Amino acid sequence: MSAYGKKAKTIGAAVGLFLLVALAICYVLIYGGGLEKRDNLAVHFIDVGQGDSILVVAGDRAMLVDGGRRDGGPIVAAYLKSRNISTIDVMVSTHPHADHIGGLLTVLKEFPVKLVVDSGIAHPSQTYESYLRLIDELNIPYKVAEAGQAIELAPGVQVEVLAPPHVKIEDSVNENSIVLKVTHGSVAFLLMGDAGFPEEKHLMSSSRSLKSDVLKVPHHGSRYSLSEAFLSRAKPEVSVIEVGPNKYGHPSPETLARLERAGSIIYRTDLNGSVVIATDGRSFTVTPQHETSSAEKLICSPTNAGMKCST
Repeated sequence: MSAYGKKAKTIGAAVGLFLLVALAICYVLIYGGGLEKRDNLAVHFIDVGQGDSILVVAGDRAMLVDGGRRDGGPIVAAYLKSRNISTIDVMVSTHPHADHIGGLLTVLKEFPVKLVVDSGIAHPSQTYESYLRLIDELNIPYKVAEAGQAIELAPGVQVEVLAPPHVKIEDSVNENSIVLKVTHGSVAFLLMGDAGFPEEKHLMSSSRSLKSDVLKVPHHGSRYSLSEAFLSRAKPEVSVIEVGPNKYGHPSPETLARLERAGSIIYRTDLNGSVVIATDGRSFTVTPQHETSSAEKLICSPTNAGMKCST
């Protein structure tokens, strides 16, 4: 072989090796913790109309908090499938009202569920009875939530039960909603169910931190939820209201005004569709299905003065 041929062969081998290394690096970045794994906790506020449904994905683990009304069940199931969710590791029903548990019936029928966490508050409705019967028929482990418990989801992700307390609050389904704080690194989500002023008062009386970067606004933005005192403790950069067409006036102008005065950026599923918030434990991004002038795609990153959000 001529000197030229040997040189060409050497160059060709070097180029081939370079390409292999480049492909290996890309594979590691995409599948081993880089591009795809950078946002390794994602919280999806699913648009189910007038109801709540929240999907929390951490690595290959999934927690579903509520499922909207019965007619929202197929919407939730389709959304889960679109996100390649095949198993629900933890299903949480914050309280037994139909606009929170109705859609869970569809999910229970279509997906394996490893654990159900329930408020333990009985409710005399056909929907709640069907929900309990299905859990029993499928032999799914069932746990009653209580303040102070932790839910195991994935390494590096804390799921704390802040409410309901052992001694129930009033004779109310809403005021004994399961309240969860989901924390990854320095980024925290506060998921409030349908809590109102009495449950907020209980939360403020506890020693647990309520500071959160993202707040799921309680009770679809009811005027009887989210006091200014509570907001001053939570201090959310971003607030999400799960709401649809309704006869209750949700979200109320009073609640919206309180959020605006607190400087929280508001997203609404009736205006923005489903909202996905992804975090690497330090910063987070907000991606609404539909942007509006006041609720665009957002990037929030830590600074010396606290979290700063920009479009």
